[in-house]
Amino acid sequence: MHIPGHLAVALVQYRLVFPRTRKKKIISLLLLTSLMPDVVDKSIGYILHLMPNGRHYAHNIFSLLGSSVLMTLVGGKLGGQAWFIGYLGHLLADSDRLVPWLFPLKSYPFQRGQLTFESDQLLKETIWLVLAVVMMRLTR
Repeated sequence: MHIPGHLAVALVQYRLVFPRTRKKKIISLLLLTSLMPDVVDKSIGYILHLMPNGRHYAHNIFSLLGSSVLMTLVGGKLGGQAWFIGYLGHLLADSDRLVPWLFPLKSYPFQRGQLTFESDQLLKETIWLVLAVVMMRLTR
Protein backbone atom coordinates (compact mmCIF):
# COMPACT_ATOMS: atom_id res chain seq x y z
CA MET A 1 0.00 0.00 0.00
CA HIS A 2 1.15 3.53 -0.73
CA ILE A 3 0.95 6.67 1.42
CA PRO A 4 -2.61 7.76 0.43
CA GLY A 5 -4.00 4.33 1.26
CA HIS A 6 -2.40 4.25 4.70
CA LEU A 7 -3.73 7.73 5.43
CA ALA A 8 -7.22 6.73 4.27
CA VAL A 9 -7.15 3.71 6.59
CA ALA A 10 -6.16 5.97 9.50
CA LEU A 11 -9.07 8.35 8.84
CA VAL A 12 -11.54 5.47 8.70
CA GLN A 13 -10.05 4.04 11.91
CA TYR A 14 -10.56 7.40 13.58
CA ARG A 15 -14.24 7.40 12.68
CA LEU A 16 -14.81 3.75 13.59
CA VAL A 17 -12.69 3.39 16.74
CA PHE A 18 -12.78 6.90 18.19
CA PRO A 19 -16.18 8.24 17.04
CA ARG A 20 -16.77 10.38 20.11
CA THR A 21 -13.22 11.64 20.51
CA ARG A 22 -12.74 15.13 19.10
CA LYS A 23 -9.08 15.51 20.04
CA LYS A 24 -6.79 16.54 17.20
CA LYS A 25 -4.00 14.71 19.04
CA ILE A 26 -5.70 11.37 18.31
CA ILE A 27 -6.19 11.93 14.61
CA SER A 28 -2.64 13.30 14.32
CA LEU A 29 -1.27 10.20 16.06
CA LEU A 30 -3.28 7.90 13.81
CA LEU A 31 -2.04 9.67 10.68
CA LEU A 32 1.57 9.67 11.90
CA THR A 33 1.44 6.05 12.99
CA SER A 34 -0.16 4.95 9.74
CA LEU A 35 3.13 5.90 8.03
CA MET A 36 5.63 5.04 10.77
CA PRO A 37 6.48 1.42 9.80
CA ASP A 38 7.31 2.55 6.26
CA VAL A 39 9.31 5.58 7.40
CA VAL A 40 11.48 3.32 9.56
CA ASP A 41 11.83 0.29 7.31
CA LYS A 42 12.06 2.04 3.96
CA SER A 43 14.78 4.29 5.38
CA ILE A 44 16.71 1.29 6.68
CA GLY A 45 16.21 -0.72 3.50
CA TYR A 46 16.31 1.75 0.64
CA ILE A 47 18.30 4.71 1.96
CA LEU A 48 20.77 3.08 4.37
CA HIS A 49 20.83 -0.27 2.50
CA LEU A 50 21.03 -2.24 5.78
CA MET A 51 18.27 -4.65 4.75
CA PRO A 52 17.30 -5.94 1.31
CA ASN A 53 13.84 -4.34 1.24
CA GLY A 54 11.42 -2.09 3.11
CA ARG A 55 9.63 -4.51 5.44
CA HIS A 56 11.52 -5.88 8.42
CA TYR A 57 12.28 -4.11 11.73
CA ALA A 58 9.10 -2.04 11.98
CA HIS A 59 6.75 -4.44 10.21
CA ASN A 60 6.33 -6.98 13.00
CA ILE A 61 4.37 -7.68 16.16
CA PHE A 62 7.26 -6.76 18.45
CA SER A 63 7.62 -3.25 17.04
CA LEU A 64 3.84 -2.85 17.18
CA LEU A 65 3.69 -3.83 20.85
CA GLY A 66 6.92 -2.14 21.96
CA SER A 67 6.18 1.20 20.34
CA SER A 68 2.59 1.08 21.63
CA VAL A 69 3.80 0.56 25.21
CA LEU A 70 6.27 3.42 24.79
CA MET A 71 3.56 5.70 23.39
CA THR A 72 1.26 4.77 26.28
CA LEU A 73 3.97 5.80 28.75
CA VAL A 74 4.56 9.06 26.91
CA GLY A 75 1.09 9.95 25.65
CA GLY A 76 -1.23 8.22 28.10
CA LYS A 77 -3.78 5.48 27.59
CA LEU A 78 -5.66 7.19 24.75
CA GLY A 79 -2.43 8.04 22.94
CA GLY A 80 -1.22 4.47 23.29
CA GLN A 81 -4.51 3.13 21.97
CA ALA A 82 -4.36 5.45 18.96
CA TRP A 83 -0.77 4.42 18.27
CA PHE A 84 -1.63 0.71 18.51
CA ILE A 85 -4.70 1.04 16.26
CA GLY A 86 -2.85 3.12 13.64
CA TYR A 87 0.18 0.83 13.60
CA LEU A 88 -1.93 -2.32 13.41
CA GLY A 89 -3.95 -0.77 10.60
CA HIS A 90 -0.75 -0.19 8.66
CA LEU A 91 0.42 -3.77 9.08
CA LEU A 92 -2.97 -5.23 8.15
CA ALA A 93 -3.19 -2.97 5.09
CA ASP A 94 0.20 -4.30 4.00
CA SER A 95 -0.93 -7.92 4.32
CA ASP A 96 -1.44 -8.28 0.57
CA ARG A 97 2.30 -9.01 0.52
CA LEU A 98 4.71 -10.52 3.03
CA VAL A 99 4.54 -8.97 6.49
CA PRO A 100 7.27 -10.49 8.71
CA TRP A 101 5.05 -10.66 11.81
CA LEU A 102 7.56 -12.59 13.93
CA PHE A 103 10.84 -11.07 12.68
CA PRO A 104 13.54 -11.43 14.07
CA LEU A 105 12.47 -14.62 15.89
CA LYS A 106 11.41 -16.28 12.66
CA SER A 107 13.43 -16.28 9.46
CA TYR A 108 11.76 -14.73 6.42
CA PRO A 109 12.78 -14.88 2.75
CA PHE A 110 13.66 -11.21 2.42
CA GLN A 111 14.22 -10.60 -1.25
CA ARG A 112 15.96 -7.59 -2.68
CA GLY A 113 13.32 -5.02 -3.33
CA GLN A 114 13.11 -1.68 -5.01
CA LEU A 115 11.05 1.29 -3.90
CA THR A 116 8.39 1.64 -6.56
CA PHE A 117 5.07 3.38 -6.97
CA GLU A 118 2.35 1.70 -9.00
CA SER A 119 0.42 4.50 -10.70
CA ASP A 120 -2.92 2.64 -10.89
CA GLN A 121 -2.69 1.65 -7.21
CA LEU A 122 -1.69 5.19 -6.28
CA LEU A 123 -4.73 6.56 -8.13
CA LYS A 124 -7.09 4.11 -6.35
CA GLU A 125 -5.64 4.98 -2.96
CA THR A 126 -5.88 8.70 -3.68
CA ILE A 127 -9.57 8.22 -4.46
CA TRP A 128 -9.95 6.28 -1.18
CA LEU A 129 -8.23 9.13 0.67
CA VAL A 130 -10.52 11.74 -0.91
CA LEU A 131 -13.55 9.64 0.05
CA ALA A 132 -12.24 9.27 3.61
CA VAL A 133 -11.75 13.04 3.89
CA VAL A 134 -15.28 13.62 2.57
CA MET A 135 -16.59 11.09 5.11
CA MET A 136 -14.76 12.94 7.87
CA ARG A 137 -16.31 16.24 6.82
CA LEU A 138 -19.83 14.86 6.51
CA THR A 139 -19.78 13.03 9.85
CA ARG A 140 -18.46 15.82 12.06
